[in-house]
Amino acid sequence: MKLLTQGEVETQIIALCNGLEEETYEYAELADLAATAEADYKILSAKAMISFAADTAIKVTAAVREAKVDQYCAEQLRSWKITEARRQSKKESLLSLRARLDAMRTLSANIRSQT
Repeated sequence: MKLLTQGEVETQIIALCNGLEEETYEYAELADLAATAEADYKILSAKAMISFAADTAIKVTAAVREAKVDQYCAEQLRSWKITEARRQSKKESLLSLRARLDAMRTLSANIRSQT
């Protein structure tokens, strides 16, 4: 196992900071996409719910009505769930990068204290 020098640790910290910044911008884009997809689904599902509720010819339970709404809005629901999963995955990536950065900062402090 090779010991890292202060300079090598600082280089890795800079690389992690750059990666963190890039990931943060990507997270913001995914958060926007997820919010838009959620809004699209909720707007369409509200319209469908009103339409199904107004249909007095057929009386159904609330669960059946909600299932019909999900079926009617399947594409928007799928889009929302996929973009939300991508946003959550990117969030986990950011947390991992931050943990790595914290570890490198600790390592840097340890190296400094030994010299």
